[in-house]
Amino acid sequence: MTAAEVANILGMSPSKMSRMETGRRGLHPDDVSALLNLYRVPETRREELMDLVRTQSQPGWWQSQGIGLPVLWKDLIDLESRASRIQNFELALIPGLLQTRDYAAAVMRGINKSLSELALASLVGSRMARQNVLMRTDKQFLLVIDEHALRCPVGDPGVMRRQLRHLIDEADRPNVTLRVVPTMAGSYTGLSGPFMIMDFPDEPSVVFFENQNVGMFPENKDDVAAYRQAFGGILTSALSPAESVELINAISTEEGPGRPVEAAE
Repeated sequence: MTAAEVANILGMSPSKMSRMETGRRGLHPDDVSALLNLYRVPETRREELMDLVRTQSQPGWWQSQGIGLPVLWKDLIDLESRASRIQNFELALIPGLLQTRDYAAAVMRGINKSLSELALASLVGSRMARQNVLMRTDKQFLLVIDEHALRCPVGDPGVMRRQLRHLIDEADRPNVTLRVVPTMAGSYTGLSGPFMIMDFPDEPSVVFFENQNVGMFPENKDDVAAYRQAFGGILTSALSPAESVELINAISTEEGPGRPVEAAE
């Protein structure tokens, strides 16, 4: 049987089946049980496999970043390319989908100073490739940034000014909504950390967040619902799109944007 035939028999989407088989999706016991029944797996082997599924982490999946292009980025790019709507909140950095090449390089170099020029170029190139999805007018992007990220002096002053101007330009896209949570908002939901929610036409929604060398992809309905609620709380503290662009423009023209990250040490 082809994957499409299996998906049809079990009443799931072909893309969901593909993600399960390629390891891009966490395994749910009910799904695995249905597959094992369909494939007529012997009882002993069936129990071994079901034990593995039951003892794994909660629905969703994680990936550890190795040397070179992080595997988790490959899956993130794949998910972003298929999502119909992406909602992203960033607390300390400009969202990856909106970063300029110089800004991305400065961030990566600051995080890992041992990167070779070749490795850095590969990582930056991959981040730039992600941004091709912004040209897809069938996709909607709602990107929220904490004001601290706009004022954090990454790279030299010229890098930050160009990055801020780039944000203003990208906010003009008809499928991009950019909002800023001002410092005056004080304590709010987003202080717990950045995350992304990706919605798909015929698949369950997936959340993504990254912590050091590990990327997490929660997809349990309750988990996704909790992140949606958090995102809603963040939006209540954010400026309107017009006010956000006005603030970004004001920050970009301020004198003395601060020392670059490299000098802060």
